[in-house]
Amino acid sequence: MFKKSIAFILIICLMAPVFALDMKNAEPYGENEFPKWTQKVRRGEILFFGSLPLTFAATTLGTNLAKKDMEFLPKLGIAAGVSAVIVIVDYILGLGRNED
Repeated sequence: MFKKSIAFILIICLMAPVFALDMKNAEPYGENEFPKWTQKVRRGEILFFGSLPLTFAATTLGTNLAKKDMEFLPKLGIAAGVSAVIVIVDYILGLGRNED
């Protein structure tokens, strides 16, 4: 029963593009459609989650080179902290630019 349910869900998910609506009147987003703060939050989100795999790999490599046996969650916490620092530095550097 479980396998049949999973197969049914997969078939429905794979067929979703077939049933999608045709958007002939769709327009691209305008220049000022979203407020600036939402664009900055989105940029921060992209930077955070984009740098997280790299910082996690660097954290794992660093702990292995230091011959410290750490669990997964402390490594993830360190990597998330480094990624957050990257986002904050990008935000501070972006304050100096003229974004009019």
